[in-house]
Amino acid sequence: MAVKDQNLKILEKAFSQFNASSFTLAETYRALKEEVADLKAQLRESQIEKEQLQEEAERNHRLALVGEMSARMAHELRNPLGSIELFSALLQKEITRHTDDPEKQSWGKHLSSAVKTMDHTITNLLFYTCKPDPEYQAVNIDEMLAELLAFVEHLLQQQRIEVIVITDPNSGPIWCDEDLLRQAILNLIINAIDAIPETGQLTLKAHTTQKDGKTEYLIQVSDTGQGIASHDLKKIFDPFFTTKKTGTGLGLAIAQNAITAHQGTIRVESKSQQGTCFTICIPQTKERD
Repeated sequence: MAVKDQNLKILEKAFSQFNASSFTLAETYRALKEEVADLKAQLRESQIEKEQLQEEAERNHRLALVGEMSARMAHELRNPLGSIELFSALLQKEITRHTDDPEKQSWGKHLSSAVKTMDHTITNLLFYTCKPDPEYQAVNIDEMLAELLAFVEHLLQQQRIEVIVITDPNSGPIWCDEDLLRQAILNLIINAIDAIPETGQLTLKAHTTQKDGKTEYLIQVSDTGQGIASHDLKKIFDPFFTTKKTGTGLGLAIAQNAITAHQGTIRVESKSQQGTCFTICIPQTKERD
């Protein structure tokens, strides 16, 4: 009987060791299975990333070719466009001098506005085809905003848009590349005008602020237009993306590139049927990387 009990104890111990070994093997198998799954997932991600990089390289190559062609076309169009702009201005003066007919005077304004629109499109193409390299200088923000509003004056009158400009005289000049910043703000203004289907309000604000002990210049362009759909907000800065029937889809991409070149940021807030607000933030320091 003692031998039988001893054999049972040996058998129970063997089963216990077997169960422990089985549990250990099961845990090892589960860990190996998870590791294999992770390796397969990493391999798939690596393959997807490789394909994405290849597609991006091909896309950049195509864009480079398009950019080179656009730059050549832009330079070729600039000369005759300059002549048209000059003679349209002279024609507008002659019409104003010799007639009080508002309809005929509006012809000259329409022609001048069309030339400005074409020049703006060409300038956008040129800005898109070259990498921004800011040349910093002190710029009077009030004068810049006044010039930009004069540029789009006909569009503002045509759509009966009220303009509000709020600047802080104590902020002083903004340290920036004047051409880059002007083009960025102009693109935002034109976008705001396009977003207002009928009469509405365009507001421009500019002032300095302090953040983490550093001075930043904030410029806001807001409108009371139709707003941007939430599913489009993440794509609005992508080149060639547009929700409009006309346009190149480069305006916001160029604005972002120009502000990024200043080591600044541009953000957007929008509500459907309530309007949109773009905020530009540019660090104010003469020391650049």
